[in-house]
Amino acid sequence: MTEAKPHTPERVRVAICGGGIGGLTMAAVLRRLDISYVVLERYAQITPQGAGISLAPNCLRALDQLDIFEKLAKHSQAMREVHIYKNNEFWGSQKFGMTNEAFGYYVHKIERHQFHHLLLEATGGNDVVRLGFNVNDIVDEEDAPYAIVRAEDGREVHADIIVGADGIRSYTRRVLAEKSGMKATNNIRFTGRVHMSGYTKPLTHLTTKDEGVGHWMLYDDAILTTWPCKDNRQWFIGVAAAKLKPGEQPDRSVWKGATKDTINEEYGERFHPFGEESKMKSIIDASERVIASNVFMELDVPHMVKGRIVLVGDAIEDAVELGNALYEHFRLNDPTAFDRYSEVRQKRASDLVQFSDNFAKVHTARLPYGLGPLVRKILYKYVPTSIWVWYFTWLFNYQPVIKYPLLDLPAGQAASAQ
Repeated sequence: MTEAKPHTPERVRVAICGGGIGGLTMAAVLRRLDISYVVLERYAQITPQGAGISLAPNCLRALDQLDIFEKLAKHSQAMREVHIYKNNEFWGSQKFGMTNEAFGYYVHKIERHQFHHLLLEATGGNDVVRLGFNVNDIVDEEDAPYAIVRAEDGREVHADIIVGADGIRSYTRRVLAEKSGMKATNNIRFTGRVHMSGYTKPLTHLTTKDEGVGHWMLYDDAILTTWPCKDNRQWFIGVAAAKLKPGEQPDRSVWKGATKDTINEEYGERFHPFGEESKMKSIIDASERVIASNVFMELDVPHMVKGRIVLVGDAIEDAVELGNALYEHFRLNDPTAFDRYSEVRQKRASDLVQFSDNFAKVHTARLPYGLGPLVRKILYKYVPTSIWVWYFTWLFNYQPVIKYPLLDLPAGQAASAQ
């Protein structure tokens, strides 16, 4: 029996654990800052994940700076307006196109896998992504010259900084929680909600006047949103209460074996103006893929920085601001760079959670004293778009960019180790 040859450890400035949106954006930023990096992705191959993604002005300016926006715009759909229905009653519309005038960019909707591909290309692709790298050990000793990331298959990466971009169940998050004195287990709670989503092929019965039009469908016992994507494709997201057996407590997000029938059971017979015969079923049946997932939330967020480990979220904002901090750390020898990053991002993350929670209460009509339905009707039916634009100003007008000189690298060229 031949013994497996030991792997030669790879040495970089930054090891990014996770090849999702946050991790790849982080890599694209580091590439342009000429800071060596490697992306460690646990899946053995990159396959379509999720349905769609919404990209708003608060992240589009940075993508523009990274030379990604122009390509993105060719594959995405700019939002023009949202039509709002209560069951089958038309309440009115909001002119989303006003975001371009107010914040410099439209809100864009794009297939998640397509956006992922654009980010992968911007990182340097296969030269810097290590597939099948399932992290099972992180060693960060204070007196050591570097931190170590190990995979199940024996591969090893030595890095000055480890960036955790692998989600709320991640190994790096558990290590950071332990280093911060938090319990590493039982930190995630099921919200009681299920998201059912899908991404369709082009709906040929729609016309150019339907492009850029989204829908908020407010049913009596559920909520469904459809967002317009390129060529009159639709990305839909339904939110409903989970139907659990007594004592059942889900421990995983994505359902195994979800099909169009799974989604149709919940939404197929419901009204939708873009559906053939005004039924949601024809939209669901046109799906290229569907996903059903339980929704979880993190109860306690660990410190974003501890030792050589730094967390970055899914927000593109996170990666941009961490990129600035990494430049200040490595090139300017600034010992306070990560502290500033942590302070700014933790406050922003807290504000985003509060904003999202408040908006969800309005959207689902869950307000105190039974006022939810009335308040929602007033806001959605009678309040003009200009007020909505004002409401979103704090979110969309915050547009962080990379503050330092960027390399102009040809597409596909990986950053060199230094």
